[in-house]
Amino acid sequence: MAEKLLFQGLTPGQLARVAEVLRVREVPAGAVVVHERDYGDTLYLIDEGSVEVRIASPEGDRVVAELQAPAPGEISYEGDFFGEMCLLDLEPRCATVVAREPCRLWELNRDDLYWLFGDDKGLQLRILLTVGRVLSRRLNLLDAPAAAAGRG
Repeated sequence: MAEKLLFQGLTPGQLARVAEVLRVREVPAGAVVVHERDYGDTLYLIDEGSVEVRIASPEGDRVVAELQAPAPGEISYEGDFFGEMCLLDLEPRCATVVAREPCRLWELNRDDLYWLFGDDKGLQLRILLTVGRVLSRRLNLLDAPAAAAGRG
């Protein structure tokens, strides 16, 4: 667990507490994990496999990101998790996520995390700061093509 970006810097005790509320989910290739516009209360970490993040458009679904489990010893700074917005707001999902290949996902329920946060503000700070950093990186990656087109 300690190698996951979301859990970087957590103490062994904090990792053990998170492990208590973590659930493992096996997902076949092609399965939809979350649907755009559905309400969600779960954050997913990719332990094995990869997923596509899709947004509906008038022309059809558009793939906006591909996320995958990092190789052993590697840390994915773009994030190996999705569904994190459920920690920050109560709005519907903003994208559909589909397994590109068989995946093992770790599920963290929002209420379970909030319960852990209530007892441990250090845990809350580390996880929410990581979520914020990853969101910032992802926005920069999405904005890069538009910014380059504007300079053209």
